[in-house]
Amino acid sequence: MEALKNFSIKNLYEQVLILSEIEKEQKYEAIPALFDLYKTPLHDDAVDYMIENTLRALLPQNEKETVCGLLSDNIRVKKICIQIAGKNRFKSAAPTLVGLTFNEKNPEILFEALSALSEIRALEFLEVFQRHIRHPEALISAVSIEMIGAYGDLASLDTLCKMIEEAEADERYEKCDLATWKVIEALVALKSDTAISFLVSKIHHRNPTARRLIQQALVKIDTEAIPYIASLFDQEDVDRKILAANTLGFIGDKKGGDILVAALDRGTANHPNIKFAIYEALGRIPFMKGLVCLVDALLEEDDLILMAAVSSLDEQVNPGAITKLKELIDADNTQSKRLIQAIISSKATLIFESLYADEKIAERLIENISRSNDPEVISAFSEKLKLMGGDRANSDAERLSTLSTDEIGKKVLAVDDSKAMLLFYRSVASDLGINVTTAVNGKEALDILQRGEMFDLILTDMNMPVMDGIEFASKVRANPYFKKTPIIMATTESERSQAQVAEKAGVSDFIKKPFTPDMLQNKIKEHLLA
Repeated sequence: MEALKNFSIKNLYEQVLILSEIEKEQKYEAIPALFDLYKTPLHDDAVDYMIENTLRALLPQNEKETVCGLLSDNIRVKKICIQIAGKNRFKSAAPTLVGLTFNEKNPEILFEALSALSEIRALEFLEVFQRHIRHPEALISAVSIEMIGAYGDLASLDTLCKMIEEAEADERYEKCDLATWKVIEALVALKSDTAISFLVSKIHHRNPTARRLIQQALVKIDTEAIPYIASLFDQEDVDRKILAANTLGFIGDKKGGDILVAALDRGTANHPNIKFAIYEALGRIPFMKGLVCLVDALLEEDDLILMAAVSSLDEQVNPGAITKLKELIDADNTQSKRLIQAIISSKATLIFESLYADEKIAERLIENISRSNDPEVISAFSEKLKLMGGDRANSDAERLSTLSTDEIGKKVLAVDDSKAMLLFYRSVASDLGINVTTAVNGKEALDILQRGEMFDLILTDMNMPVMDGIEFASKVRANPYFKKTPIIMATTESERSQAQVAEKAGVSDFIKKPFTPDMLQNKIKEHLLA
């Protein structure tokens, strides 16, 4: 094109005017000359950028030139034409794009071709994606796996399942690669009985990130996954039962609640860690059987399990539950003391409000709140009393508001998706005069750290949604400010391999659930006084 002759030696003002006119007037005859300029950049970023933008403005309106560009020997031209063909779903480009997936040696161009075909999408392309599921280049494999799910290709199910199993091999399980992530997503998209059953069988995948992704996948599948999850309670594996209970809680359906209650009734959930998970899950599933089960749990003697039951009951306060609580507290024995402490440590303000009508119980509660060294606990009940109103409530609110707590020295960041666990950490640490900041997953905790807050110790769970404890620990250690901050991981895991993964991620020490307040205090002291 005449206007583009000697373009490279023109001044910037002339170049801008020429390109602007070509784009504005939609001079498609300029495309070949623009391709020539695009092949050999002028090394002026501004001008090179304008040339590319001009091409991107013209090519979507000229399918023929775009398809011709797919055959270019120049990688830059070929790449931009592939992208335009895909974005605009040029069907005439399909045969050439398919040919590229068979013959192209450049991984970057192969990825672009597959991505374009994924945009155009036609059933005849399925074989193309099947061929590249196991490609060594992560992005090529990922886009192919994603399309297997989009096409609902059950013929590839065995291959996908084998890839998840292979990711558990000794030499691979420490990292969750992109392909594994995409396979899990594809299995959700397939949503066949076999796919769901397989995901459930891998609920305790050796890689923590894959484990988190599988749990999220099962929650996304929703109630269809429940019958398959139920089978895990007939097995002996404690870790699987804990994850099954957590997953059913997140699904939040009554059918899942029935399975949890049945597991307790059959005696297949007697391990304290399983009980804790079940009671917490029942707090997310409001139904009568679950409520009865939580009321029965008020007789539990383990501090953590009792806190899980009380926290869940506070989510669905019921007259029957309050009557039972009054009866147990009136007994004035060791269990009544445990219950009062659980109510206070759990900040169960709804239960507190219901019990407050009984002046004798109310006084015992206020006395125990007064002895708390946790300003957040004192504040929560004080605010509740103010909202309740009345002379007695206002007087008790005033009494609590005048309390002072021990001067805070050390700071701990506690990370766990369990509300009861976070409350337990606060209760135990406050008795040591330690200030606790809480986060419900690794991502939230990382955000806190990135805001510049410093901590003397970090307590984290291993299995959490959004970001698990392993990924969180590795990201903490990547920050030079937290290279030496002790990280204690609380875990239910029984496999030594999981501890090895955590140690490599930077975890300093472990505390195995279930543990008592004394055990946790000793572990904290061990690192803070070292």
